[in-house]
Amino acid sequence: MQRAKAEFDATGVQILAISTDNLNGPLAMAARDGLEFPILFTALDPSIPQAYGVFNLFGDGLASASVFLIDKQGEIAWKSIGKNYTHQVFPEEIIEQVKKLN
Repeated sequence: MQRAKAEFDATGVQILAISTDNLNGPLAMAARDGLEFPILFTALDPSIPQAYGVFNLFGDGLASASVFLIDKQGEIAWKSIGKNYTHQVFPEEIIEQVKKLN
């Protein structure tokens, strides 16, 4: 996401990452990759992924890797929900979806 941040900024998209992991892994990744967007840590609290319907989908007690586009009215306009933690949506696909919404 970081490599496409300028393009996201140009479309008016704000990036926010949410992690239910402990702080060590995501903080190390943020420092290593020079991430310039906020990361919300829920300290192993599943309430946010539960609210979005992406917690324990496969009986594994984990939040599924997911991407949501939320419009200016606060509604989910597009989503991609992975089958496991390795699921990845590339920035180009997200930007394509943003352009479809505008």
